[in-house]
Amino acid sequence: MDVASTQITYDISAYAQLDEQLRIKPELYLDRYFVQQFYACAIAGKRKHEEAESADAETKDEAIPREWQYVRMAPNKLCVVGLANSHPLLDPEQRKHIGDVIKVEFADNVKNSVIKGKRKKQSLRLMPSTKLCTIHTSDGKEYVVRAAVKGVLMEWNARLETDPTLVSRCPEQGFVAIIKPSTDDNQKIFSDCVPSI
Repeated sequence: MDVASTQITYDISAYAQLDEQLRIKPELYLDRYFVQQFYACAIAGKRKHEEAESADAETKDEAIPREWQYVRMAPNKLCVVGLANSHPLLDPEQRKHIGDVIKVEFADNVKNSVIKGKRKKQSLRLMPSTKLCTIHTSDGKEYVVRAAVKGVLMEWNARLETDPTLVSRCPEQGFVAIIKPSTDDNQKIFSDCVPSI
């Protein structure tokens, strides 16, 4: 068969439904191409999560923290960190008691981090427990967001300083930071995270 004479046709209309779905619900793209894990500072690893799971029903709610963060890892291993849907700031019922987001205050070492160069050698080195920012609410409550993975800071979302409600209004755009993990091993990257909450 003559390859030169072979015609390849693409039926774009076949993808119209998928395109429409992504336009209505952009997070479908994230679900399709990103690996998602969850992190909460009070639980330092899966072992503690499993211990909490085995606790009796009366202590279970107290053992598991509610300030969950998501870590979404792209195919190139870069990790996007933000607030999970179960975080108090994204839960409509809990938000009644904590007020609205009025300020996102990034840590000084994050704001002063030198993010340049091909290998980002001078960028801020992060541990999972490194504080990235503090979110303040109108009722005086504060929520700390941490790095969740060990790696190098690639970007912090400066938009949150001028538009702090973005963190709760549109979590996909209101991400906190992008981190390049210090390893390519998924198990090590997510050593302080759990696959579901």
